[in-house]
Amino acid sequence: MKNYFPFLLLIFFTLCAFGKAPKEGLLWKISGNGLTQPSYLFGTWHGDTELRNQSFLDSVPGFHASFRSVKQFMCERTLDEASNSLNSSQDKLRAAMLLPKDTTYSDLLDKSQISILDSFLTKKLKVTSDKMNLRPNALSYILTQIVIEDTVKSRIRQKVKILESSTRLPDSVVTARREQLYSEQDIMDYALLKKAKAKGLELVGLDNLIGYQPVDLFTSDVSLKEQADSLVQCIARSFFDHWVDSTNFKTGALRDAYREQNIHKVKYEKQQQLDEIVKMDSRHRIKMNEMMQSMLTDRNKDWMKHIPTYIKNKSTFIAVGAVHLSGEEGLIQLLRDAGYTVEPM
Repeated sequence: MKNYFPFLLLIFFTLCAFGKAPKEGLLWKISGNGLTQPSYLFGTWHGDTELRNQSFLDSVPGFHASFRSVKQFMCERTLDEASNSLNSSQDKLRAAMLLPKDTTYSDLLDKSQISILDSFLTKKLKVTSDKMNLRPNALSYILTQIVIEDTVKSRIRQKVKILESSTRLPDSVVTARREQLYSEQDIMDYALLKKAKAKGLELVGLDNLIGYQPVDLFTSDVSLKEQADSLVQCIARSFFDHWVDSTNFKTGALRDAYREQNIHKVKYEKQQQLDEIVKMDSRHRIKMNEMMQSMLTDRNKDWMKHIPTYIKNKSTFIAVGAVHLSGEEGLIQLLRDAGYTVEPM
């Protein structure tokens, strides 16, 4: 049986950004339950498309006014989370990502496979497999992120080159537009974090507070050899090189639904994509359920142990993946269950 887990792993994060958010929109006002000033909850996009840019946020009703009004910014992870996370959670993540000390890729692959892997690793990471200690599934994830970022940056450089070659635009316009284009290299969550930091807001990482690390992303019942075989197959078939275009094709309807802030459509399209993934291998349904439970449901409940304290003290802008907002165990309902009034902007 083929190991499709790398495909599941790589697609999962993209799908998570959409989720089944409430139909009324992406931005919600939190009030009541003793709050003297409102806080706000915003569903972000974790993907790699033009939704990174400022113009999309301009289209979200009330976004800029609510962001200007707060004193504190809360997100999934802050820039200094690595230094603040609990050692125990970091140890668990490290164990999930790293190969056993007595195992190398030469133990998992034959010479021809090693040659394919080394060529790709040298190109992307300037390292060979004998120096690599990441498990194959973890390495698949890292390589995909690198390819995505390289593709995004390449496309932005092309846009800048075209912009700079236009002699009809004033220098001031070219400079402003160039800065805007380069800012689109950041995913939405990170761009908002930088915006909050520049504004002087206090920064709070929800995963900091609960000591969360995405261990489930890198655990699998599939053997290390099968994982390694699958990784080499992905490289040999140019899967990573075509990943961005493939992902854009697979998630196009989801992306459009998020852009339109059409949450009913988002819910439908997301479920369609998840169904397609699990059709490849029945094991994926179990793995997907485990990941959804750990990364979404459990995290939401753990976050809610801290959110009330922070929004009581200061007006806060909470920005997390849109999938965390809705459902019976989503943040909107959990906040309502805790006595808050949560309304769409």
